[in-house]
Amino acid sequence: MSTFVRKLLWALLVPLGIALIAVLSGDEGIIGAGLLLMFVVPAYVVVGVILLIVKHEEIGKALLLSAGIMLLVGLSTCGLILASM
Repeated sequence: MSTFVRKLLWALLVPLGIALIAVLSGDEGIIGAGLLLMFVVPAYVVVGVILLIVKHEEIGKALLLSAGIMLLVGLSTCGLILASM
């Protein structure tokens, strides 16, 4: 496994794992997971862009890709769950 994939998985699976555990805890957990992802994704984007500017390209790309995947998977899932409540 390449170092890029390893960094991508760490940056992606840690917040999504915490959000999944929060979702399993009930209604308040769903809202908490949504809030967690809403704060983590913009932070990943800002830090990823800063890292790209200062020439730490591998981790910067991993953070930006992680932010996109979290937007696609995490926020859409929490949004569907909240819409059905």
